[in-house]
Amino acid sequence: WIHQTNHIALGVGKDQVEFIKKRYEAMKDHPLFTSMEICLPEEKAKAQQWAPLITGGRDPNEPICMTKVPHGTDVDYGTLTKAKIDAFQKLGGDLRLCTEVKDVKKDKDGKWMVTTKVNGAGSGWAYNRAKFVFVGAGGWALLLLQKAGIPQVNGYMALPVTGDWAVCQNPEVVKQHRVKVYAPGAPGAPPMSMPHLDYRTIGGKEMLLFGPFGSITLKFLRYGNVTDALKALKPHNIGSTIGALSRNLSLAVMLMKDVFKSGAGKLHDIRHYYPQADPDDWIFIPAGVRAQIIKKDPKTGKGMLQFGTEVVANDEGTIVGLLGASPGASTAVSIALDVLEKCFGNKPEFKKWAPKIKEMIPTWSPDGPAGDMKKVTPQIVNDIYTSTGAALKISPK
Repeated sequence: WIHQTNHIALGVGKDQVEFIKKRYEAMKDHPLFTSMEICLPEEKAKAQQWAPLITGGRDPNEPICMTKVPHGTDVDYGTLTKAKIDAFQKLGGDLRLCTEVKDVKKDKDGKWMVTTKVNGAGSGWAYNRAKFVFVGAGGWALLLLQKAGIPQVNGYMALPVTGDWAVCQNPEVVKQHRVKVYAPGAPGAPPMSMPHLDYRTIGGKEMLLFGPFGSITLKFLRYGNVTDALKALKPHNIGSTIGALSRNLSLAVMLMKDVFKSGAGKLHDIRHYYPQADPDDWIFIPAGVRAQIIKKDPKTGKGMLQFGTEVVANDEGTIVGLLGASPGASTAVSIALDVLEKCFGNKPEFKKWAPKIKEMIPTWSPDGPAGDMKKVTPQIVNDIYTSTGAALKISPK
C-alpha cells in the first residue's frame, strides 16, 4: 500500500524558474529538507533522467527548473483502508455498510445516541449509544456536528468542490514517470488550483493521474444530495459564508473556467507538463468532493476560506469531527495526534497510551504540539527516515 516515489517541484518559464530557485534556497537548510536536490535549467541531462516525460518534446528555449525530494511516497489509500478495517474487525469491531447516520444527540447521562438507517428491505432503523464519537464523514462531518448541537461548530460552513482527474494507463508511458510532479498555479490562482502529474498505484494497477480539473457542486459527498450545502447553511454561518465567497472570487472564476473547459483545453493543460501527451492515452474520471472550510477569521472576524483540515471537538472531548479537505499522508498523523490530545489529553487513558505513541513517533512529546520542530536536527530526521523506511520496506532512489 506504500511505494517510494520521488516528489518533484517543477517550474516552467522564467518566473516559475526563479520561484523554484528561491524555494530551494529557503528550504534546503531545514532539517526536513536537507536531502532536497535541485536541477537547474542548464542541467538538461539531469532533468531528462529525473522526469523524461517532462522534458521530452519540450521547446529547448523554454527554461525549466526542478527540485527533487527522494523520501517521497505514494500511498494506495484504498488498500490501506481495507487493511485497517480488517485489523479493526479482528479486534472485535463492527463494520456496518450501506448505513446512513441520520441523527446524533447527547443523552442526559452524557453518552451519545447515534441513529442510523440501513438501505435494505426492512425498517433498517438502529439506535447506538456511545461514550465517544469520531465524525470522519468528509463533507457530511459538518452536517453531523450541527445535528449534535455542539457550539464549537457555530460559524463553520463548507464550500464543496469536485471535478475530474485525467488518467493514463498506458504501461509504456507510466513506466517513464514513477514520480510525482507539482508546479505553481497560474498567477493569481488559488492554492488548490496547483496541478500535478502523479504516478499512482491503485489496487495494484500502475497509472498516471493529472489534475484536478475543478467543478462546482452542492453535494458534500460524491454520492450525496444536492441539498447538502443548503441544509448546512444556518443563521450563525451565513455572514462568514458571504464574506469568504466575496474574498475568493478567483476560485469561483477558476472553477467556472474548468467547468466549461473542453477536452482539447484539458489536453493543453496536460501538455504544459507532458508535451508529448497522446490524447488517446487519457480518459477523464469523476473526482471526489473536497468540502473546503469556511469560518470566521480569528483575527478580523470576517469570513475566510481555509484550505486543509481542522479538528473540532466539544469541551468534554466526547465528540470530535474532522472538517475540510481529505487529509493526505503529510497531515494524517498530526490530525490523529490532535484528536487524541484534544479529546483525551487530560484523561487517565492518555498517560497509558503515551509510551506507545512515543515508540511509534520518536519526535513526539506530550508537552509540545504536533509537528513541533524546535528540537529536531538533521541527524534525528535521517534516523527517522532510516527506521521508518526499514519498517515499511521502502528506501530513497
